[in-house]
Amino acid sequence: MSQTQNGQRLRQLTVRFGGEALLIVVSVFVAILLESQWQDHREAKEARESLAQVRLSLQEDKRFFDQVEAEQNRAAEQSRRLIQWFASPETIPTEEAHEVLETFTMPISIWPRRAAWNTMVNSGQLRLLNAPQLVTRIGDYYEHHLRRMEYNGQQYDAAFTAVAEGSLREIWNFEKRELLITDPVRLTQFRNQLLNVDDWIVYYLEAAERNRSLAESLIEEIGTFLE
Repeated sequence: MSQTQNGQRLRQLTVRFGGEALLIVVSVFVAILLESQWQDHREAKEARESLAQVRLSLQEDKRFFDQVEAEQNRAAEQSRRLIQWFASPETIPTEEAHEVLETFTMPISIWPRRAAWNTMVNSGQLRLLNAPQLVTRIGDYYEHHLRRMEYNGQQYDAAFTAVAEGSLREIWNFEKRELLITDPVRLTQFRNQLLNVDDWIVYYLEAAERNRSLAESLIEEIGTFLE
């Protein structure tokens, strides 16, 4: 075989092997690209599934707000009757007052249900939704409105506990169903505590209604996004 033929043969082999190498590189690149796209699709699907769990949590919040409002309204009715009676302690209807005082217990308050939301935050799924405005509104609900309600609720609970488990036991004889004291100053202090509790109830009812409206709006928005 001549030197010219050897050169041609070498060039043919070089082109062949080069083409095969290029084909392998391209195949690997395409495989990596497809794998990345599949991974992105899977993660986006998981993020949407997590968002659906957030929506379920919001629906639970909405039902819970209804229950909270019912109990807060009951407590409001009781506190206002007591406020009226203790304005003139000498005329308190003892049997009726006793029935109210026996059931004057702290109404349930809101506690955050944020497990599904925290999962999305901690796993970085929020960015996969590509819905910054929706994410901002959900975050505002969980990180601002609910946290504020939780914080104020703790103060409210403390005010209610001070009355129901503290002062009330000092002024009312549950066994004899009558006042333990007649000191007008002390009874006025107790009535002022009731007024403070009633103010908290008013705040809490307004906050519950506001947050329930937010939850309802987010439930609808997320439902539309997931369609």
